[in-house]
Amino acid sequence: MRKLRSQKEYSSYSHKAFSPGSATMFFIPNGEQELLRKGSRGVAICVETGMTTRVEKSESMDVRFNGIPIDNSVQEECANELGFKGKIFSYSDLPPSSGFGLSAGAALTTCAAILGNDTMSGRVYEMAHRIEIQRGTGLGDVQSQMMGGFHVRIKGGSFPYSVTERILEDPLDILILPFKKKTPTGEVIKSPSNLEEIIKNGKKAFKSFMKKPTLGNAFVLGKKFAFDSGLVSPKAEKILGDLEGKYASVSLIGESIVALYDQESFEVLRKYGDPIKTKISSTGLTLSK
Repeated sequence: MRKLRSQKEYSSYSHKAFSPGSATMFFIPNGEQELLRKGSRGVAICVETGMTTRVEKSESMDVRFNGIPIDNSVQEECANELGFKGKIFSYSDLPPSSGFGLSAGAALTTCAAILGNDTMSGRVYEMAHRIEIQRGTGLGDVQSQMMGGFHVRIKGGSFPYSVTERILEDPLDILILPFKKKTPTGEVIKSPSNLEEIIKNGKKAFKSFMKKPTLGNAFVLGKKFAFDSGLVSPKAEKILGDLEGKYASVSLIGESIVALYDQESFEVLRKYGDPIKTKISSTGLTLSK
């Protein structure tokens, strides 16, 4: 007969993990078919506004995002793979599908929180990356959010194939104006014509960035890449026009705006919504108390 666990035993298991949000400036899909090698080169800025997930064992599954129950979630897929049953509560100030890697963050934080202390980060990295690629929700966010900060993905994929270089930068203030994107990343890059333009423009941006790997150059090249690749919506184009002369671009793939903070840029973004002031993250995926 199966031994029933006491409520005390369930409640004693409670772990929490955090992943920064990720704003991709430009990227180059690598075309690999093997899941752990598939990904993209590119440049991204991870920010302190991200995803936190808390897990607690119980006799039934309960998955929520910002308190609202969700179905067919990345979190539940991770839990099923790990044989976990219980409460999985994720929180973020960013809306889902806004181009800041929340799906990747959900996978990373759920896996990390379930596995808990003394877990090799490579195991979390591999599982989260594979799930994201299979679901078509991203092509490099897991790699970026494992690293955190301002960085360049030299070689795309998952552990042990990826190579990521952190670029030293003070934790500067960043502005985010999130909008829910209309088309998933996987759908955009399925189009051969879209993919051809993205690869061509991504290679140009990557080459230019490596000659001058600065935060300002990342914004300039990211904006040019997005426009040249046809990835800027009419709404984003209007906002970026109002931010002319500022370090600002879109967080790919989507129409959310990301910009280096100053008061003038903040006032511009307030005309279009409720901007979030955050900072470049100092860490990637972490367990938290």
